[in-house]
Amino acid sequence: MTPRNGIARMRMMATVAVFIVATASMQAMGALQQKDELFAGADKFAQGAKSSTEVNLDKNMLAMVGKFGDEGEDKSGSDLASKMDFVIVREYEYAKAGQYNMADVEEFRKRLEDGGWSHLVKERSATESTDVCVKIDKDGGFSELVVISAEPTELTFVHLKGHMSMKELSKMGARYGVPQTDSAGDPDSKKRGK
Repeated sequence: MTPRNGIARMRMMATVAVFIVATASMQAMGALQQKDELFAGADKFAQGAKSSTEVNLDKNMLAMVGKFGDEGEDKSGSDLASKMDFVIVREYEYAKAGQYNMADVEEFRKRLEDGGWSHLVKERSATESTDVCVKIDKDGGFSELVVISAEPTELTFVHLKGHMSMKELSKMGARYGVPQTDSAGDPDSKKRGK
């Protein structure tokens, strides 16, 4: 696990902890878990994983979470959350490489190729790959963002849906571990000082 992924995981887990109480109260009121057809079937990656994390946030839960991001006069957490329809995260960690089938990951990438998505980042190496894709709405804003990140012992799926600018989408994505890019689409360029 890279330091960036560790920080993102800690941020996500802190956020998830806040949701535990919210989730219990929503379930008590009969609220249904957010469904995501794009990642339907991703639960098969939990087989053999040493840990798995699922985050399912609908508009109501995002509104509650957004309030936790507000500090004093700064209401940016609520503002961002109000523009979101849902946030779905699936993360699987394995004890050793080769415990998930890359052909199964390709099945999900194919859904992006066939579904009218635009690639912002398509990174491939001998052992890792990352896809960051977006859909643009009729007003020229972003309506959805998807990340599929495959490392030898980690597999992550993120799906954000809402209506926001690229800057807002990046801020919301950063809260859930989405790799941040510069205008040229180079992840981590800010870290390197470029």
